[in-house]
Amino acid sequence: MKGNFIPVDYNKVSPLYDTGRTAHPETVEKLIRLLHIDKNSMILDIGCGTGNYTHALQKKSKEVIGLDLSLGMLVQAIAKHVDLSFIWCDVRSLPFRYEVFNGAFAIQVLHHVKEKEQFLKETCRVLKENASIAIHACSHRQMRSFWFYHYFPKGLQVDLARMPDSNEIAGLLKKSGFSDIGIEVCYQDVVVAGETPERYLDKDYLASASTFAFLTEEEIESGCREIRKDVVSGAAKDIVRKSEKKVAGKVGGSCIIYGRKIG
Repeated sequence: MKGNFIPVDYNKVSPLYDTGRTAHPETVEKLIRLLHIDKNSMILDIGCGTGNYTHALQKKSKEVIGLDLSLGMLVQAIAKHVDLSFIWCDVRSLPFRYEVFNGAFAIQVLHHVKEKEQFLKETCRVLKENASIAIHACSHRQMRSFWFYHYFPKGLQVDLARMPDSNEIAGLLKKSGFSDIGIEVCYQDVVVAGETPERYLDKDYLASASTFAFLTEEEIESGCREIRKDVVSGAAKDIVRKSEKKVAGKVGGSCIIYGRKIG
């Protein structure tokens, strides 16, 4: 499946976003280490959403500035974190001078950006020499392991088409001015970690996940019917158990693609 995708209206989704989003401890720990964050660090959270990771990383740094194009998301972020800094802007044109920040990260953001290389080059511009970037995403192999796609197979087709694989992101970082590029797997941080199939029967929860913006009502209802049936029969528990075993033991649930600005 190829082609352009309709952008998700995050102004509309913003009040529901935290229904399925938190700052995962494993990801926070890895970001601190990969970005070399300390109490002197100035960090950018690009595509910050409601500010969950902005808040988590602020505790370990001098300042984390959250950026987002959605005013709705920023309203939620500011309401939750009145002491943090949030700025409305387009990530393709950052409102900062050259070489200001000690690091930058983006959590599940890159697939929403059409001009990905421009975004990464712009991020490179505002980073100091030897500063690092960290892009949190899911590899295609990881996505194929997620149990919720069993119930919404069209969602897997859509997400594989619109979300770049981890190796593709690594290539984009190299083209955008970064070196020392690597990929670190997260084994516990996954979209569906600790969830039950019953959660996907909640319309508010579905609205908080961008995948479902690309599915028809019938495709969603078909998946929900299967969930209801499998919950009653007990089959849902087996499907979830097999998926989570594969994620935790082998492929992981997400990954961080990172690189360093040199020269």
